[in-house]
Amino acid sequence: MFQIKLRQRSLHLTTIFLCSTLSHFAGAQTLQDNQWHGGIAIGGSYASSNNVAQTFNLSANGTKATQEDKLGLYSVVNYGSNTVNKVKTNTAQLLRIGGRYDYNMSANSFFFGGSELETNKIQNIDSRYSFNTGAGFKLIKTEDTSFDVFTGLGYSNTRFGTTIPPSPDSKKGVEFLFGEESTHKLSSTSSVKQRWAIYPGSSDIGTRSTFDISLATVVANGWTLNASAAVSYTSKPSNNFKRTNSLVTFGFGYKY
Repeated sequence: MFQIKLRQRSLHLTTIFLCSTLSHFAGAQTLQDNQWHGGIAIGGSYASSNNVAQTFNLSANGTKATQEDKLGLYSVVNYGSNTVNKVKTNTAQLLRIGGRYDYNMSANSFFFGGSELETNKIQNIDSRYSFNTGAGFKLIKTEDTSFDVFTGLGYSNTRFGTTIPPSPDSKKGVEFLFGEESTHKLSSTSSVKQRWAIYPGSSDIGTRSTFDISLATVVANGWTLNASAAVSYTSKPSNNFKRTNSLVTFGFGYKY
């Protein structure tokens, strides 16, 4: 179990897709039994010599679905620090929680409403909240594969921790949403899930985009080995920070 954090460096999405043969939490089809299903994954590392380096990451998701609607919740925690000569420097401080509610208009289309809260101190994001609403279409819905596309309209408000003029201390405005997500069942114990979304915003907040992929394989009694990758992009970062932020993690977890 270990974690590799790649800050301020772009990961090629083709490389991430090649890694997707590893697996994910659940099967392609969401169970419509009105019960919660999901998984929890934990990873981290600790090293001590002349300096002390430690990392911790946690991700969790849960879905409750019926034939009429679906509620999905998720959270991500990533923390890292490095201590040299008794001086501690934080290398990662990310917390993200969010959710989305889908109401099925037909067997292949749905309305949705979602929101997300985030803080990422290393990227100078003191707090960000966003919410959006829109509609989606289920292009593929088989036992082994699901593929949805969606679009909508939303609002986001970001407050920065430290700013250097002329950089503003906050950005807020209306943003559009275009995205897709899919789950591919690879075997009876493994599958892969990915999601990509782009948020074209007003001239004040710019455009941001996120790509996430979660991977796992069941080893015994619900316990899993996990791998995940995430890439985020913003066209107008604070204080000339890098536009791209990347993260790759490995660990273990449990699915329910």
